[in-house]
Amino acid sequence: MQFLFSLLPSLLITLLACGVGVLLMGRLLTEAELQTRLCFGVVIGLTGIAWVGFLLALAGGLNWLTIGITAAIFVVAIFFLRPTARLFPRLVFSGSTVAYYGCWFAFFSWLFSRVIVVEADGLSTSPANNYGDLAFHFSVVTSFAEANNFPPHNPIFQGLKFTYPFLIDFLAAFLHRAGADWATAFFLPNLILSLALVGLIELLTEQLTQNRLAARLAPLLFFLSGGAGFVYCMQDWRQSNLGWWDFLWHLPRGYTKNDELDLQWGNMLTTLIVPQRSLLFGIPVFAMIALLWWQWIQRRDTEGDQKTPPNSAAVLHLGGENKYLLLAGVLAGLMPLLHAHGFFSVMMVSVVMAFVFFSWDWLAFFFPAGVLALPQAVWLSGTGTKSSLFKPHWGWATGEDFPKFLALNFGLLLLMLIIAWFFQNARTRRFYAPFLLCFIVPHIVLLAPWPWDNIKVLLYWYLLSCPLVAALIARLVQSRKWLWPLATLLFLALTLAGALDVLRGLSPVEKLRLFDAEQLRVAELIKQRLPIRALVLSAPIHNSVLALSGRQMVMGYPGHLWSHGIQFSERERDVKTMYQGGAAAERLFQQYGIDYVIVGPVEYTEFNADEGYFAEKYSAVIDEAGYRVYQIRPGKKN
Repeated sequence: MQFLFSLLPSLLITLLACGVGVLLMGRLLTEAELQTRLCFGVVIGLTGIAWVGFLLALAGGLNWLTIGITAAIFVVAIFFLRPTARLFPRLVFSGSTVAYYGCWFAFFSWLFSRVIVVEADGLSTSPANNYGDLAFHFSVVTSFAEANNFPPHNPIFQGLKFTYPFLIDFLAAFLHRAGADWATAFFLPNLILSLALVGLIELLTEQLTQNRLAARLAPLLFFLSGGAGFVYCMQDWRQSNLGWWDFLWHLPRGYTKNDELDLQWGNMLTTLIVPQRSLLFGIPVFAMIALLWWQWIQRRDTEGDQKTPPNSAAVLHLGGENKYLLLAGVLAGLMPLLHAHGFFSVMMVSVVMAFVFFSWDWLAFFFPAGVLALPQAVWLSGTGTKSSLFKPHWGWATGEDFPKFLALNFGLLLLMLIIAWFFQNARTRRFYAPFLLCFIVPHIVLLAPWPWDNIKVLLYWYLLSCPLVAALIARLVQSRKWLWPLATLLFLALTLAGALDVLRGLSPVEKLRLFDAEQLRVAELIKQRLPIRALVLSAPIHNSVLALSGRQMVMGYPGHLWSHGIQFSERERDVKTMYQGGAAAERLFQQYGIDYVIVGPVEYTEFNADEGYFAEKYSAVIDEAGYRVYQIRPGKKN
């Protein structure tokens, strides 16, 4: 009962945010059915509460006062929007719709419930790709929730402002401060935004293809993405000497992202959405913008044509065609701190889209997008990191054998996409064409310090390609009965590798211990005994106990720093010097302004920490489970 009582505020705030978003869409999308308002509304509601909460936290920190003010603003919005029966048109769900979304709900609940699992022996996570990223996100979330990191500085590299798109992590911190435990604070946004994305892909597909079966297939194509890595699965089974079911529940490796097999496309859930959390906002907002563009184009092209009134359940109505562009521009302007690569993709595509469907009305999109994005662009620039972006880089993550790489990662998909292109009408082909930039540019230009991260743009091409490919499969099923086996085989070939990786992520194979029970205890002691503004030296590993405390790291995991374009080699040498003690260490303590030093198992084994030096010269404020935290400078106030 006490747990439910502590959880109640965060649940109410989440429902309040979603409710305001749905009501707002009821006012703007006046003739849309409830399904459309729900999909748009919950995304806008969670985006809104993240932005409002963050702006208030900039002024007063993240505490019960700013959380209460945020909630009060949304309560006022509820009364201002005045919910009425007119805003909630009657919607009758068919049995197939209930079953369809019920399956998605159960699937996402299972998957996301495994992202953070706290047990007696520690904290575990799955799928395995999240093992490297979750600790970084914990560092971000706890820096907000435990240490009031406002304005945000980089929690894993002292001295830099934080330019990662952090609002999804701020939302988790907000919910945690409102009473949710860590697992729930991550689970709620994951579940709600993913379910909304299913609906948005369905709406987008039905709008573009006018095919209901395609609309149901497209989310499956998207979330079960992968290449042709399933061809290796049969080989592995034969070598395993296991029964088929036992083998599937203990798959020996991944089949969508595997460097040894030249597989790089990855699965949308296990490789991208779960570990790279900013996509939870980025992909739905991008899909909403694409839908709004399409509606503006349809209304513009059919204006005055009384023979073709918009009558689809997915059609949006704003009362004026330019309002579609205005709303899309507002959403685009909010994107840089939601997902920076998503914002880049939107703006890149929009420029070409404006030429293909030329009208001065596009100013209604570009003006709000520019005004809202400009302050974020200023914040994201000038970080002191080394930029290697926008340099020529051919082939994305292609290995030495390009034909093999292309066949394994994109072969069947590209072939079906080309065929599907010719079955679409001229308007749909013209609309889709600008999104090809999201495929072409990542293959010729470096868009991130780590070339593979170009997939953060590439995936938006895939988002718009799934409706066309799904329509081709649906056409095969619906045109000739004898073609349904071919359609089934094609669908399985596109989704089997992704399904195998998702299954592996749900199995015991990929449940990995991220923090053991001793680390959890030490992290709790750090939160209790070290000032929130303390600067702490620890081994630069991905699962440092500091990630759970919110305290500022001198230097975090080099793999994260490198992928963010941060130059760390000199500081890494300084960290090693400081752990060796002596006059050189003391000089660096003063130079960096270090308050505390952690000496634990990794500091001993990998950094040759001189325990005798620290024990003789400094007092230990924590001595627990093989970890000692030494105070270097007199304590500072919180």
